[in-house]
Amino acid sequence: MSVLYIPAEDGTYQKVPVTPENTQRYIQSLPLYAEDDDPSFWSQDKIRAMQDEMFKRQMEWVWDGHDYYKRLFAEKGIEQGDLQTIDDLEKLPLTYKKDYMAEPEAFKLKPSEPTLYDWIFEVTYTTGSTTGVPTPFWNTIHDAHGIWQMIFRGIKLGGFPPYARGINLFPLGPVPHIGFFRARDIGMLGLGNMVMTGCTGMTYPEFPVHRSMDYAMDLIENNQAEVWLGIASFIRRLIMKAEEQGRDFSATKHIQALGEACPKGMRDDMRQRLMNMGAEDPFISNSYGFTEMQGAMPECTDFSGCHNPAPNLYFFEVVDEETGKRLPDGERGLLTITHLNRRGTVLLRYVIGDLGALTHETCPYCGRNVERSVIAVGSTYATRTSELVNLKGTLINPEILRDEVANTPGVKEYQIIFTKKDLADPYSADELVVKVAPMEGFDKARLENEVVTKLITAVEMKAKVEFVPMEEIFDPTVALKAYRVLDMRPKDL
Repeated sequence: MSVLYIPAEDGTYQKVPVTPENTQRYIQSLPLYAEDDDPSFWSQDKIRAMQDEMFKRQMEWVWDGHDYYKRLFAEKGIEQGDLQTIDDLEKLPLTYKKDYMAEPEAFKLKPSEPTLYDWIFEVTYTTGSTTGVPTPFWNTIHDAHGIWQMIFRGIKLGGFPPYARGINLFPLGPVPHIGFFRARDIGMLGLGNMVMTGCTGMTYPEFPVHRSMDYAMDLIENNQAEVWLGIASFIRRLIMKAEEQGRDFSATKHIQALGEACPKGMRDDMRQRLMNMGAEDPFISNSYGFTEMQGAMPECTDFSGCHNPAPNLYFFEVVDEETGKRLPDGERGLLTITHLNRRGTVLLRYVIGDLGALTHETCPYCGRNVERSVIAVGSTYATRTSELVNLKGTLINPEILRDEVANTPGVKEYQIIFTKKDLADPYSADELVVKVAPMEGFDKARLENEVVTKLITAVEMKAKVEFVPMEEIFDPTVALKAYRVLDMRPKDL
C-alpha cells in the first residue's frame, strides 16, 4: 500500500500513511518540494483565477498564430475577445482526434514574433493519422520547461521515495513516445533519483540497441531498483517471469503501471507476486497519462483518483457526448483537455478518447484542491469510447487498420481482433490478431510479412497473422455482413 517516505537524519526513512498532515510533513522535509509554490494546494477560487488568466493569454497566442482554431472561429462566428475565461470554453465545439490527425501541422502555433523559447525542442508522436503515419506533437523550449515542472510536481504528488533507484521499463519504440522519454526525465527532475533503462521493445537490426526482458530483470535485481515505470501489462508479465525464476525483488517500493487500465485485481496479483520475491507491500499506482498532456495524472495513494499535477498548464472537462456541454462532478462523459500555456501543438476542448468522471472536491488523502479523475467502472478510471481503441496503452484508429489490411495485395477477406495473449487471464497483455483469407497462388510468408510491416508502420503494433478459410471470417449463410473488427477482451474489469 502507498506510504510517504520522510527522510531521517541517519539516512533512513520514516514510513507514514498518506494523509493531508503527513503530506505536508513529507513536503516540508525536502527543501526542493518545500520551496515550490505548488498551485495544487491553492484554494479552488485561486486556481480558477489563475486558469482564467492563463486561458486569456493562450487565446491571444491562438488568435496570433493557430491555423485550425482561427479557421474554426471564423466558421462559428467567434470574434477575438469572445473567449476570456474558462467558462467561455463552452462556446467552442469539441476537437476530436480525427480533426487533429487529419492536419497536425494546423494545430502547431505559429507566432508572428517568435522568440528563442518558441524554437522546437522535440517532437513526440501520438496515434496513427488518417494517412497511416504517426501524428506529431510539437514541444517548444517553452513547453519543455513546463513539462519538466509538471513531472517534478507529479513525482512529489505520487510520493516517490527520495533519492530512489528507478528503472524505465517503457519500450524504446521506432518513434518517440512520451512513456520512454518522460520516464527518462524523472532521473533529471526527481530528488536525486537514479534511473536505469531496460531498453526493451521492437528490435531494429541495423542498430541492435534493444535488450531482452531478462536483461531488464537483471537490472532490477542487481541494482535493487526501488521505483519502476512502464506499461502495466508488460510489468505484470515481467513480474510473473521473475517469480518463476525466483528473482530477488525485495528492494521494490513503488511501481507506476501506466498506459492502460490496471484494475484492483491486477494490482493485487502483481503486489502479491512481488511480495513473494521479498518486496514489502509495494505501492502499485495506475496514473492516467496520454501524449496530448505529455505526462500523467498521478494517484497520491491507492484509488485516490488521478490528480491534475499542472493546473497552470491544463484544464480538464467531462462533457456530454451528444451536446458537448460540461457535466457536473461525478457524472461520466467524454474526457477533454484544454491547453492553458503551450507554444507548440495547442488543443482546445480536445476529446482524449476515453469516458470518465471528475471531482473538484479536496482530496481527503493528500489535501490537494485540483481536479481528480474518479473511478468510472469497476476499479478503473476510464473506459474506451467507440471512436478509438486502446491497445497496449496506445489509442489507435480501427479505420487505419481496416484500410491497411484491405489494400494489401493478396488479401481476399480479413478480420481484425483485439484480444489477450491468454483469454483465461484478463490481466495478460493485449494482442492484435489479423485473420486473413489469402487469394489463391499468393506466397503466404510474403503476405504475412507485408501485413505485419504495414501495421507496424501505420500504428506501431506488431500483429499476429492467422491464415484461415474465408468462411471462418464471413459466412453469408450465417450473417448479413462481415464483422471487420472485433474486441474480444474482457470489459469493465
